[in-house]
Amino acid sequence: MKRRDFCKGLAVTLAAGALAPGAALPQAGAATALVGRAVPDDYYTLWYRSDRCSADLRHDYYYSDSLFDHAATEYDDKLALATLGMAAAADSSWESDRYYWMTGEVGRADHIRDAFAKLGFAEVQLFNYTHSLNDAPDTAACAVARKTLVRGGRQVTIIGAFVRGSGYGAEWSGNLHAGSGSAHTGFVAAARQLTEKIRGYVQASAKRQPLGTLKLWMGGYSRAGGVTNLVAARLPAVLPQLEKKNTFIYTFAAPAALAAADCPELQQDFDNNHTASGSLKKNWGTSNIFNIISSGDVVPRVLPAEWGFYRNGNDRFLPATVVPEELQALNDRSAGMEGAPLDFGRLAVTEETDAMLQSMMTLFGSRQTYHEDYEDAMRCILQCVTTRSEAEVTRGVILDDAAVVAQLRSMEPMQQFPQEKVERCVQAASALSRPLLEKLGNAVPLQAQQIVIPMLAVGLCFELDPETLQLVSDFVLSTITVKGQLSGILKTVLCHFLETYITLLEYYDPADHGMEPYTRQEEL
Repeated sequence: MKRRDFCKGLAVTLAAGALAPGAALPQAGAATALVGRAVPDDYYTLWYRSDRCSADLRHDYYYSDSLFDHAATEYDDKLALATLGMAAAADSSWESDRYYWMTGEVGRADHIRDAFAKLGFAEVQLFNYTHSLNDAPDTAACAVARKTLVRGGRQVTIIGAFVRGSGYGAEWSGNLHAGSGSAHTGFVAAARQLTEKIRGYVQASAKRQPLGTLKLWMGGYSRAGGVTNLVAARLPAVLPQLEKKNTFIYTFAAPAALAAADCPELQQDFDNNHTASGSLKKNWGTSNIFNIISSGDVVPRVLPAEWGFYRNGNDRFLPATVVPEELQALNDRSAGMEGAPLDFGRLAVTEETDAMLQSMMTLFGSRQTYHEDYEDAMRCILQCVTTRSEAEVTRGVILDDAAVVAQLRSMEPMQQFPQEKVERCVQAASALSRPLLEKLGNAVPLQAQQIVIPMLAVGLCFELDPETLQLVSDFVLSTITVKGQLSGILKTVLCHFLETYITLLEYYDPADHGMEPYTRQEEL
């Protein structure tokens, strides 16, 4: 698919001050657009990045401006799906990876621009999309736009804000930047920055034209879901005109980022699934924040409840299943989507994910032990995976030992090691890996060949035990290649892909959502 030059100006925007406070508004009837445009209630085709299929794919989602007529504290399955479509569109396009190392506008936000235009949103503003994907800041990209309508004689502004959750390159290392405190540094830093960016957008819009009733529609997937969850708690405090009932928040596969004592300014309806004593509630409490999670997905549970980590709002777990009829129905739905169909019988069920989490807990020990003994190594390994030079992208070059040394020495945590140690570890990793890679040849995907030596060298520098290095390597390689034996790791990786969430959310009725992870079994 060629990179599209999407239209940025489909909507007509009134000049500043065109509708002064107190000016007469049109009478009740069809919505009148002041900024952006009203669109018909219909299904709209939105593009998304598929890391599973290594392609840009399309899917249809229902959208109506009336989805925001009810209170945000009322869960809405249609709005959840529309939010998932927009959150997926916020990811960098697969096509733009051809310019991975470049800074500037290279089409990373093409999908979200197109989605905003189709749904009638205007005044698009992008934050952090022009960074080279080799940068590893503790931030996140976000796309914001608005439409101001007169509906039923009342002026309403809907602001859409969607955070990039895939295709963000070396930002991935921030996912494991837990920091020395208990709050997750990588997510908290990104959330605080985006809160100010979105506040600035709203304030600038209000200076150009009265907004009327302000409604926020926000979502994110994976890393973006974790950041969105925190921003959602903070924005009403910095935007007093934004009421909770008008703040519509849906996250997907969101990692937890806070313990109860952390960052009170980033908490709202914290751990809403449990009572003060820690027992599970009989039903969800009131909240405008909904976290949609696959029961087999390990990513939202990596910072575990055993360490005190939870999310704001209501977690709603989509079931895993071993029921043959349901597996077949899910496979049939997947076969009707673009790209290679999923086999839902290959996905992890809750018990398998629980076992993997337990093995990780055993391996890393306490929260403090992880930070002191493993965090820098994990971040460097992920930075190796997600740093790609022009030569690697355009010519498929596998870096020689000198280039790998230079790459590692550029990473801040690696600078604690003497040059001589880094060189020795790279030479050892090279001696172990290159003969095997040459023997296997094309049986190993190119990107896997490019990252094996740097990853192994990092592990040797930090003197990781073989079991830890094997676990991390298996997870990374399974994520990149989506291949290998059907191990517990690969099964949980398959649970995390966007296509899995789309299919599960479309198939299961909200009545089947659980307050904790569970697996549907055959009824006896």
